[in-house]
Amino acid sequence: MNIIEFAKALNLSIGTVSRALNDRAQVSPKTRQFVLEKAEELGYVPNSNARSLVTGRNLMIRLVCSHLLSDLYLVELARGVEEVAGAHGYDLLLHLGTRRPNAAMGHGVDGLIVVAGQETTVEDLRRLTLHGRTPTVVIAGSEPLDFPEASYVCLDTFPGVREALAKLAALGHRRVGYIGSGQPGHVLSDAFPALMAEAGLTWYPELAREAGVTPDDGRLAALDLLTLMAPPTAIFARTDILASGAVQAVTQLGKTVPTDVSVIGHDNIEAAALVNPPLTTVAINIPNIADLAVRSLLAMIADKAAPTVQTVGTHLIERRSCGPAPA
Repeated sequence: MNIIEFAKALNLSIGTVSRALNDRAQVSPKTRQFVLEKAEELGYVPNSNARSLVTGRNLMIRLVCSHLLSDLYLVELARGVEEVAGAHGYDLLLHLGTRRPNAAMGHGVDGLIVVAGQETTVEDLRRLTLHGRTPTVVIAGSEPLDFPEASYVCLDTFPGVREALAKLAALGHRRVGYIGSGQPGHVLSDAFPALMAEAGLTWYPELAREAGVTPDDGRLAALDLLTLMAPPTAIFARTDILASGAVQAVTQLGKTVPTDVSVIGHDNIEAAALVNPPLTTVAINIPNIADLAVRSLLAMIADKAAPTVQTVGTHLIERRSCGPAPA
């Protein structure tokens, strides 16, 4: 059954059926639900090749990011992007960061979603987007890059970190260690001393370590901190993965979390709740970021919408890895 036959069976126009199947705003919720139910009942599956011919699009989005396989936050983000894109009839291609972004990545797709890292430059975006001709959404840090041709979904990590540090201060912690993810110039690493001061805490540079991305990187960094003559009573880790390694280090030294050392992570990946004890963490709403990115991109593709900048905040989720400072 093709779309002409399907529309005739429903006594609707081809345009109405197409808009309903593609979740376009011009169709009422009642009509959309009717079309979807009938599609399931009659076994109608839209032909992607035919849709491409009709719409003039490839129905393909490319997600460009680095360290995908070593960062569970990016894995969950990619999964969210794929789910939202699929719900709108688009397939997803992944660029895993094994080589620098190049212009070829902007060909053969209707749009790009770029997860910007510290190494991402404006020149990278120019090449990727064919100098702004390919619709693009950039998932960035706290500020957009100097490339106004793209839309941005920015992550403001500071609110959740402020909550975390205020919590540690209220629990009596005065020596707080920091484990970063080893990215030079990372916005949180740079801002952490000032955020500590806001919470009334003293920043001790000797209690900071830049690690990598794996649990063992976090474990080794935490071991280094916890074997100092004056070790921290709490550790804030840049990712939940690093925080899980810090918990291992505490256990390795014959101590317990949070009785002897409190540990706080960042990202709220699914695995954070499975650590023993479950991690207190700064939560990023990953599904919301994925949804905003895809919807912004589809608006640029379908409606030629102007680029936008949207910001997603963070908040603290309290579990059982954070407690009063030891006496």
